[in-house]
Amino acid sequence: AGVLIVGATAATYTPTASDVAATLSVKVTGSKSGYSTVSKTSAPTTAVAKGSLTRSTPTVTGTPMVGSGLTAAPGTWGPGAVTLRYQWYRSGAIIIGANAATYTPVAEDLGAMLTVKATGSKTGFTTFSRTSVPTAAVVRGSLVRATPTVSGTAKVGSTLTASSGVWGPAPVTLRYQWYRAGVTITGANAATYKATTTDVAKTLTVKVTGSKPGYTAFSRTSVPTAAVAK
Repeated sequence: AGVLIVGATAATYTPTASDVAATLSVKVTGSKSGYSTVSKTSAPTTAVAKGSLTRSTPTVTGTPMVGSGLTAAPGTWGPGAVTLRYQWYRSGAIIIGANAATYTPVAEDLGAMLTVKATGSKTGFTTFSRTSVPTAAVVRGSLVRATPTVSGTAKVGSTLTASSGVWGPAPVTLRYQWYRAGVTITGANAATYKATTTDVAKTLTVKVTGSKPGYTAFSRTSVPTAAVAK
């Protein structure tokens, strides 16, 4: 005899995860005053198969740019609560560790198209996956940059110091170039510069150039110093 399903006493029944691979039957009991009660049991069904999830194709929102976050929107899955897992891909190749609903492109993604696969699972239902359409090719990121400032006295023999300000996202490689009245000072490529007699009566500026793999290099120039004194 089959095992009684507690509470299943209606003319309809919706199989649950506990029924997967089992056969189902129903017993009908008829009764009437003055008559003997009689029960009849149906033939078993075929084995209960796993259910089919309602699923959606995920979409990706955000700008495909190095350093700019992307978000996967899974759409509607059902019935009820469905467990969703994510995996991001770079031009079809799996990105190791990129298993969240969000992903921030890195330098390795430059020029590649990104997709995300959402996999839904629920006990008693067949696991199913859907993959988003590819993003546009990932472009270079935009550095956070600052205008450098120069401290120190504009006087022959005095050392001037460039302060780059805050650049990001860290780390950013910074290069320096000093100028005398707008003309490059050969070899003056450090964050400090010692004024010489050639600088007398001329203003000095420093240009800071920031670079980082996957990002567009950018330069900013300080305001001129006062004219260098003897």
